[in-house]
Amino acid sequence: MDPTILFDGVVFDLDGTLVATDRFWVEAARTGARRAFAELGLARELPTGAEWMNLVGMPLAEGFAQLFSDLEPAQRELVMRLCVEEEERALRAGQAALLPGVPEALAELAARGLKLGIASNCGRDYLRTMMVELDLQRFVEEARCLDTPGMRTKTSMVGDLLQTFGTRAVLMVGDRQSDRDAAWANGLPHVHAARGFAQAGEEVACEARIEDMGELVPLLERRASWMAEGLRSLGLLEPGGPRSLGITGHSGSGKTIFARDTARVLAAHGRNAVVVALDLFLKPEADLSATSFWPLDRPLEHLQQGFEATELVEALIAPHAAGQAVDYQRGGTRIQIAPQDVLVLEGLFLLHPLLRARLERVLQLDVADNVCLRRVAGRDAREGAEALMRVRRHFLPVQRAFDERVEPARNADLVLPGGNVFGV
Repeated sequence: MDPTILFDGVVFDLDGTLVATDRFWVEAARTGARRAFAELGLARELPTGAEWMNLVGMPLAEGFAQLFSDLEPAQRELVMRLCVEEEERALRAGQAALLPGVPEALAELAARGLKLGIASNCGRDYLRTMMVELDLQRFVEEARCLDTPGMRTKTSMVGDLLQTFGTRAVLMVGDRQSDRDAAWANGLPHVHAARGFAQAGEEVACEARIEDMGELVPLLERRASWMAEGLRSLGLLEPGGPRSLGITGHSGSGKTIFARDTARVLAAHGRNAVVVALDLFLKPEADLSATSFWPLDRPLEHLQQGFEATELVEALIAPHAAGQAVDYQRGGTRIQIAPQDVLVLEGLFLLHPLLRARLERVLQLDVADNVCLRRVAGRDAREGAEALMRVRRHFLPVQRAFDERVEPARNADLVLPGGNVFGV
């Protein structure tokens, strides 16, 4: 059986990540530029190969404006049009090719059920050519470019793909800083394709690097292995192991997806798990946006101030711990837990004495504030800057004050560094 991949999807950049653009672009661009210079009567040196390749991954009009800043707009437009014309001629001649390992990696990911997408700063015709001529359409479900209706930036393309896929358990693979920016702006991890077309001095921060596409599948499998190591250390992979686990951490630490993936890892080891979110027990009157609702000087009051913690214990945790089956309805959510199931509770404040004493194991995800904020900004982008400011100015300080009182390093059974979702 193949090792588990816990991600639901991958978004790829196109040029330099999937496609060997250097095989056709530089020569086509030089030919087009020569034609344009002759037509314009310009005596001008051609850009170097490196300068032409620096345009790859950028919106083409933006790149040409930088590369030919000395030309008039109409002159630049002609140069760009003829370069694209020569590029299309090269593509029709069959000069395009996928990078080594790409077909195999895409086939493996698609066969294992992942949703695959492309986000590229190219035009519609170029994207269509690559999808058809290189048979990317065989594996890639969705593709976006600058000509896709409503798409202005790669960030918006990635966001649209997330909505289409219906999941946030997605990562992005790309070779340029613009790819990393689009990933992080949507709260996603970024895998840097190190042999792509990033230019000298272009530092691309990332959660992981791959030298070639053959490394991608093993990297994605690493998350399940990393999580299994942690769960094994807690005894949860044993048939008669603990039957309750709390997963906690700050806003944006990844608790929800980690809890979901925990259930998948447990299932792969023969144990059924039921995930419950503490937010299900949020009090109707709780005003999470009000500063006065979460006093910094009384952090141990936050759990019971905002959540029906006693109901959670009496309705779920206590009967399950006593070996009883649980069938509980709250609002429109029905929770059924068999006596042998593992109850996985995820949420804030789980190290509060009221819950810590009732949960057999508690795991805390330790994530730096800047990473939490970046994830929150991407996750809650549609809510605007207000949601991010609420977390920055109020939620995280409250959560840090809570940690100072409960000391996760002493009272959690395991503290995992959760800033890197691949566990590397």
